[in-house]
Amino acid sequence: MVAPGSHGGQTAQKVILVLDDHHALREELSEYFESMGYRVMQAGDGPSLSAALRKERPDLAVLDVDLPGWNGIEIAQAMHRRDPTIRIILMTGNPHWVNPALTTNSGAFALVEKPIELARLSRVVKAALV
Repeated sequence: MVAPGSHGGQTAQKVILVLDDHHALREELSEYFESMGYRVMQAGDGPSLSAALRKERPDLAVLDVDLPGWNGIEIAQAMHRRDPTIRIILMTGNPHWVNPALTTNSGAFALVEKPIELARLSRVVKAALV
């Protein structure tokens, strides 16, 4: 399979990090992104996120806003401060709880509502990785 971002024979496979505490959704998104030709890193909580980020730098992070004991917006802000080239998409089931100013200040490229509509998410991911 030719990876997104491939140019003339050289494959520049993009890496997407998926952070969500719901295992089934994390798996579904990971499989979907892999079927699109991306490599995927997964994390379900803060410690697994830290471990994943020590191993590899993602091109894009898809982060749940509402995590047990963690705030996805604060995680996005920390990631953005550390490496502003990582694109960030926030996901939430409660968009009215998310202050647009916080989303913008987090360095997020977009906010996507749950339940996730894969076709819409695909368009947002492609736009983020251009």
